Order: sequence, then C-alpha cells, then structure tokens
Amino acid sequence: MNYNNLLKKFDKYYLFIKKDSKIVSFGNNSNKKELFDSFKNKYINKYDGINLILLKIYKVTYNPKQPIKMIFGPIKVDINFFELSKRGAIKTNKYETRNNHLFYTTEYLDNNKISKKDFKKIVNMASDNKLEKRLLAPKTIEQIIIKLSV
Repeated sequence: MNYNNLLKKFDKYYLFIKKDSKIVSFGNNSNKKELFDSFKNKYINKYDGINLILLKIYKVTYNPKQPIKMIFGPIKVDINFFELSKRGAIKTNKYETRNNHLFYTTEYLDNNKISKKDFKKIVNMASDNKLEKRLLAPKTIEQIIIKLSV
C-alpha cells in the first residue's frame, strides 16, 4: 500500500479545543502558523484558559523486520498540548508528561481507513492520559480500539 497517496488526502495538522471535558475540532490545515492564526482571529476573546491539542500526521521510515522496534508503523501521529494565556499567546507546557505520539500500524491501515473520528478518539484519550505510559512499549492505534471496547 502506498502511504504517501493515503496521506495526501489529509491535511498535516489538526487542532482540537478542550474546555472542561468537551473536545471540539477547530480545524485543519497543512500549515501550522495559518491554523493558529485563524484560531486567534476568530476565538481569542471567547476562549480563556483552555487547552489546545494539535495533531501532526506524517509518514516515517518503517522496517517491519527491524530487530529492536522503536517505530511501530508507517504513519505517526504527534500529539502536542498547548495552553492559551490571558494575553492570547499560545504556549507549550514544558512540564507536560502525557504521551505525545501514536502509530498507525500496517495491519490497521490494510483493514481500516484513517478517519477524523480516530483523531478525536486519540485526542480524547491523550488528554485524559489513557494512552500507553511505559517507555518502550508500542504506542499504536489498536490500543484505542481495545480500550474503547472494554
């Protein structure tokens, strides 16, 4: 399967807003600066003291025959947590300890498609700190399916 063609259908960045326990998708774009600028122009006064969650989706080099696995799939999702200050600046929390990445495995991509519903599930579990916490454990999309079915 050609994963480059699969990723061309999706934008690179997705921004989610978390206020209280509700998660709302704000928008998506292939440029992070444009995405943050559009958020600031529309909602900077409305949202005070909220958390922003940015997903970055990209292809990584993946060798399934590698003896020591650190990369568990061809597509990686980075999860970045931002805070909105009172002045309207978007800042990263440097003391963040939640899991910050996840992999789409080849088995999952052969049987399913990448969907925006998956992104919302990823953001929900990442913000609640329910993703895999062990250091070298595989952090894959299957753990979301397993944890939501339990």
